[in-house]
Amino acid sequence: MTKRPIFEFISSEIRPNAALIVFPMPDDFSYGILQSNMHFEWFMARCSTLKGDYRYTSDTVFDTFPWPQSPTNKQIEVLAAAAVALRALRREIMTKHGWSLRELYRTLETPGTNPLRTAHETLDKAVREAYGMKPKDDILEFLLKLNLELAEKESQGEPIQGPGLPESYPDPAKLVTDDCIRVDSN
Repeated sequence: MTKRPIFEFISSEIRPNAALIVFPMPDDFSYGILQSNMHFEWFMARCSTLKGDYRYTSDTVFDTFPWPQSPTNKQIEVLAAAAVALRALRREIMTKHGWSLRELYRTLETPGTNPLRTAHETLDKAVREAYGMKPKDDILEFLLKLNLELAEKESQGEPIQGPGLPESYPDPAKLVTDDCIRVDSN
């Protein structure tokens, strides 16, 4: 088991059960935010535990996670491209070695150069830029401050950007790829 939640697109043909958390967002931007280190840090600070195992809970993690409020279209596209590249790399490595996602992510626990780590660093840089974070900003401090600012705005009836691709993005279909896990028809 790895310590990090691992997300993947699955086909709508797959019917999840209670043990699987589902985010019904089809776009690469949203995927990139959820798979980022920023979301991971928020998860670690806000998740529940069961017998010492970390559990993703929608009410304490997802519902309280502040999304970027005003990324540019370019930032959205760079982030989405990094998310697509991460998934492509994962599939390539898993196919080459016959690994599962868990086996692949265990490689992050070993020191040294790792293409998966590099792909995650690229994604994390794009996510930080979409949030307008400086490289030295502490992730949790930044997210907590943003969370409190957004809660205040929301209480005042001001609009905020919730989860998902910003509505202002001109071509959402451009950021929806078809690389999900599908039901094997054999």
